[in-house]
Amino acid sequence: MNHIRPLWNRLLPAVTATPAASDVLARGRAGLVIATCLGLVGAIAALLLAWVITGDLEGVTVAASVVVVALLAGLGALARRPGRSALAVWLLASLLVVLVALSTAPYGVASSGSAAHLLPIVLAACGLGLEAGLAVAGVSVTLVWLVAVAEVAGWYEPLLPIDISHLTFDAPTLTVVFLLAALIAGAWSRYLGRALVK
Repeated sequence: MNHIRPLWNRLLPAVTATPAASDVLARGRAGLVIATCLGLVGAIAALLLAWVITGDLEGVTVAASVVVVALLAGLGALARRPGRSALAVWLLASLLVVLVALSTAPYGVASSGSAAHLLPIVLAACGLGLEAGLAVAGVSVTLVWLVAVAEVAGWYEPLLPIDISHLTFDAPTLTVVFLLAALIAGAWSRYLGRALVK
């Protein structure tokens, strides 16, 4: 693990000999964005490999993956720029909300992919604080409820079978989980931020 530390330190923005608390927080945010981007690139590569093995890989998926990887690389680079780490967290969380919504809506609210809304929620809560985490959770909850209502009302036909439990169980459960995740990660982030300032 020690051989990875020098590489990781080169990816993060430089710090002064006696960094201020704001510098430490900015460096932490940058690290959070870079780690998330690297993890997502690894996940994309693993999914593409799985689809190659199963024969399900489509050209449009490869093209979309290239675009997403380019966006992630740009966000990682933005996070390293002085004063831009918070913006990078917001942009990455927003991108994730859109990507999760686009990839799960065709399957419906009962899709296991709906839980992926936790990624931008936790990212925003850890990187920006409680309020940001709750805001992203609110957007995700709204999207989940819109999909659930649209399914049950017959406004669209998801790939998974429609059931009233999507509206009476799945959407309410996801709402509670999303808000709790934002609260837990955001409260811890707030505590750490205040502890650094003291």
